[in-house]
Amino acid sequence: MTIRNRLAIRFTGLVSAILLLTFVSVYAFCWYFVSSDFYRRLDRKANTLGDMLIRHRLDAKLIRQLGKIRKDQLPNQKYKVFDGRDSIIYETNDAVSLDVSPDLISSIRQQKRKDFRQGIYYVSGTRFMTAGPPGQSGLYVVLASAENTYGDAFLRQLLWALSGLFFLSVGITAFSGWFFSGDALQPMQRMNQRLNAIFPDNRDERLPVKQDDDEISRLSSTINRLLDRVAESFRLQRMFVANVSHELKNPLTQISSQLEVSLLNQRNPEAYRQTIRSVLDDVTTLSALTHELLQLSQVNLDNAARLLTDTVRIDEIVWDIRDEINAVNPRYQVLVDLGELPDDPDQLIVRGNKTLLCTAIKNVTENACKFSPDGQARVQVNFGQKVLQISILNNGPAIPADDLPYIFEPFYRGSQTAEVRGYGIGLSLVERIVRLHGGAVSVSSSPGQWTIFRLEIPRHTYF
Repeated sequence: MTIRNRLAIRFTGLVSAILLLTFVSVYAFCWYFVSSDFYRRLDRKANTLGDMLIRHRLDAKLIRQLGKIRKDQLPNQKYKVFDGRDSIIYETNDAVSLDVSPDLISSIRQQKRKDFRQGIYYVSGTRFMTAGPPGQSGLYVVLASAENTYGDAFLRQLLWALSGLFFLSVGITAFSGWFFSGDALQPMQRMNQRLNAIFPDNRDERLPVKQDDDEISRLSSTINRLLDRVAESFRLQRMFVANVSHELKNPLTQISSQLEVSLLNQRNPEAYRQTIRSVLDDVTTLSALTHELLQLSQVNLDNAARLLTDTVRIDEIVWDIRDEINAVNPRYQVLVDLGELPDDPDQLIVRGNKTLLCTAIKNVTENACKFSPDGQARVQVNFGQKVLQISILNNGPAIPADDLPYIFEPFYRGSQTAEVRGYGIGLSLVERIVRLHGGAVSVSSSPGQWTIFRLEIPRHTYF
C-alpha cells in the first residue's frame, strides 16, 4: 500500500471516529430529551388521574367523560389503576393491550415511580397512598401509557439524517485526504523521478533544495550529501582500479618482456641468472604490492570487534619501531620524545590491535625519514586523559596544499612522491587503521615549517 493511501485511510479513520462520536452523542442527547419529556407528560397525566380518582374520589364515568373532552390526548393513550391487592379498578382504551406483571407493580410501589417501555408504548407508573379501612394497605398504582408518535418519528428522521451526513462526510473526508496527501507527497514523487534520472548517466546532478527549512528540504540536502559520497566512492573506485592496473601492469610487462627476450637466443648461464634475478625482483615487487592491498582490504570497521582485542603499550611500540627503522637504512634516524610520562602506567595503554598500530606508526615514521633531507624523524607522544596523541615530524619539503586533501586516498601520489619508490597505499592504510581504533589522523605542512602527522587514538575504545 502506498503512503498516499495509508495517509488517506488514517485521516479518514480519525475524522470518521470524531464524527461518529459527535453524531452518536447528538442522537443520544436528543433521544434522552425526547424520552424524558414524554415520560414527564405521562407522569403528569398519571398524577392527575390519581388525584381525581383516588384522592378526590371522583366517579370513574365522569373521569372518562372529562378525558374525552380534553384536547391534549396522546396517541393510543391508556390508563390502568391497581389497588393494594393488584386488582384493576380503572382502565381505559381497551384496544391497547398493556400487560403488567405483579413483580413490576411491586417494583413501582417500592420505587414510588418508574418509567419503562413496553413494545412501542411508553409507560409511566406512579404510587399513590391513601388512608383506608383496617386490613387494606391503601397503596395504589396508576399506569399511564401512550405511543410517542411524533418523538419516535423525529428520532428516526434524525437517525437517517445523521447517518446520511456521516457517510457523506466520510466520503468527502476520504477524497480530501487522498487529494491533500497526494499534494503533500508531490515533492517526493518529483524527487523520485529526479533520482531515477540521475543514475547512471547524470551522477553530477543534484536535487533542488528550497530555502524553506521543511522536511522535504532537509531530506533533499541529506540525499545530496549521500549522492556526493556515492560519487566520491565511484571516483575512488575508478582511481583505485586504474592505479592497481597500472601498478600491476608494469612488473608483469617487465617479467613478460625479459622472459621473451631470454627465449629468443641461446644465452650463457650468467645471462640467464641475471634475467632470473631481475624477474625475481619484479615478483618481489608484486608480492609486496599484493601484501599491501590485502592489508588495505582487511582493515574495515566491520571486523573492529574481532580485531581490537589487545592491550597495547604505546611507549613500547614506539621504541620497537625506532629500532626497526634504524636497522632498515643506516641513513634513517628516529628520535623519540615521550614527554612527561604519567604516574599511572594504565595511561600508557590503549585497547586495539598491536600489529595494526605498529604498521600505522611505522608507515608514517618511515615516510618521514624517507622525505627528510637528513633522514631524521621525530616521534612525540602526548599521554592525555582520554586521547593518546602521536606526532611524527620531519623537516622535509612541505606537502603542496593541492595534495593535502588527497594524500590519504589509495594510490594517490603527489608531485613530490612521484620519484620515490612506493605504491601510494601506506597513508591510506594508516588512515583506516586509526579510524578503526576510533581515532583520527591529520597533517599540517607549510613552507619553512615542520611537516607534522598527528595520530589521535582514544585510550579506551569499547565495542
